[in-house]
Amino acid sequence: MHFSAGFKNRREKTAAAIGLNVLAMAVLVLIMRPSFETNDDIVFAEFGSGLRGVKTPHLIFQNYFLGIIYRILYEITGRLPWYTIVQYAVLLAAFSAVTYVLINRLEGYSGLYLSVVLLCVFGYESYIHIQFTKTAGIAAAAAVFLLFHVVTSEKFCIWEFLVGILLGIFGFMYREDQFFASSALMAGIGVYFLLTLKAHFPEKSGRRLGICVGAFGCLLLAVFAADRADAFMYRSPQWQEYQEFNRMRSRLLDYGFPDYDTNRALYKELGISEEALQLYKTWNFNDPEKFTAEVMEKLVKQKPERNVSGSQILRFIKRFPGDAGKLTAAYVALLIFGLWMVLGKKNAAGIISFLIEMLILKGFYFYLYFQGRYMVNRVDVGLWFSVCLTMLWILGESLRDRTEISKYGGVLLCIIGILASQSFWHKDYRTVTAEIPKARVSQRAVLETIGTDKDHVYLAKSGTVSEIVCYGPFDRMSENLLDNLYWFGGWECRTPGVIKEMKEHGIVNPYKDMIGNEKVYLIDDNIDLTVEYIRQNYDEHAEAVFVRTLGNVDLYQIK
Repeated sequence: MHFSAGFKNRREKTAAAIGLNVLAMAVLVLIMRPSFETNDDIVFAEFGSGLRGVKTPHLIFQNYFLGIIYRILYEITGRLPWYTIVQYAVLLAAFSAVTYVLINRLEGYSGLYLSVVLLCVFGYESYIHIQFTKTAGIAAAAAVFLLFHVVTSEKFCIWEFLVGILLGIFGFMYREDQFFASSALMAGIGVYFLLTLKAHFPEKSGRRLGICVGAFGCLLLAVFAADRADAFMYRSPQWQEYQEFNRMRSRLLDYGFPDYDTNRALYKELGISEEALQLYKTWNFNDPEKFTAEVMEKLVKQKPERNVSGSQILRFIKRFPGDAGKLTAAYVALLIFGLWMVLGKKNAAGIISFLIEMLILKGFYFYLYFQGRYMVNRVDVGLWFSVCLTMLWILGESLRDRTEISKYGGVLLCIIGILASQSFWHKDYRTVTAEIPKARVSQRAVLETIGTDKDHVYLAKSGTVSEIVCYGPFDRMSENLLDNLYWFGGWECRTPGVIKEMKEHGIVNPYKDMIGNEKVYLIDDNIDLTVEYIRQNYDEHAEAVFVRTLGNVDLYQIK
């Protein structure tokens, strides 16, 4: 395999890769305002920092040992936003690894030019709209990309190998499902490797194949060990009970409840009225007496079984790949394809690898369509990053021993990428989002008022108060500030740590235990529905008494 003529040695290539990515990250963060894309990340940050009083490495959707890293760092100092810092570090390492491989596989500075184009879209998605599933996909794809480089390089480099394994482990720890999906979508490189094995290594093809199997075998063993260790940490009866609850919750809250009118008899048998269903559907399901795992299991079983049908396949074919036009990342793949068509040599191995990659991509999207998780941005970003890296590999191979992308062509490519990115960058510019910090301070004042009133416990309906509008990724979260505030929903509401904290405040069933309790304030945006639910299930004479307005929320007590 040839090395780039633009850099003299591995040290220069490493410095160039890291330097470009540090600069890109700094520019993106300085001109745009980062935010969490979903509530999940801020809950993980809270568990690490102890904002809610619950300090735990049990993060459910992330690996236990990643949670340990957060806890250690927050114990050292709670003044830094460690959750965001760790995620940025993983992303920086992943993007730097990709740039490093591109520098090695493409002549001159072509690797740097193409990295800039990648960062315009995937760097923006990762650094500015932070989401742990994206990070998992980026790290996984980068790990496989780097390991394929290790396998096909003339000399085996132990440091490249170890970085690839470490990136893979972090990708797995962030989100194992996304790790496997993004890794599988790198299969196009594997196909190309097998098809060109004898041509590239005529005398050592067997040895190279063995190195490939060994490298990826080590990666699988590493993630398997991480998975087993993580499972070991959830072996207690309390966590086993929670995980069963969470599986059932996901089946209903993420994929829908059975129709009420069609299944009225079952709902009546389970004691679930239309008002109760309305509450549960809007993530206000934390009633451990009525909405149990057993009840949810009966509802899940009542849902019609999903079966692949011809009409469903036809509907999908009509939508995909057309729907890919809504994804910015898909245009990066299209650009790389165009470069391959114009500059690259089209051989059988490249064409076959590309077609197989597209077939796998279509298969993944049909699976997501079938599962009801179709066109979810945090998943799509990782999938398309894998596709782009696979196509860059094919492009790099097709340009072997051919002219590099010229200096003027490369600069023009970067300019086009940056200018095109303005179509989605502009909404996150700090000048455009200047009011967000003021709004966060205002909303945070409400939470701080609640948090300093330790004489009362506050129970909040989902959507009334939210940390995601109060804290940005780099805002400090004070330890134990919100240890007297609990929500009626969220995947974390029945974790053992939260249950323990609530019990210490005398709350086991929020709907029941706030009745006649002078210490409890209810934050509600649909008080009539809540009162009706309580009357149906716990106290037919219950009344809501308005206490006061705090910021933009109303406080009540149930008498």
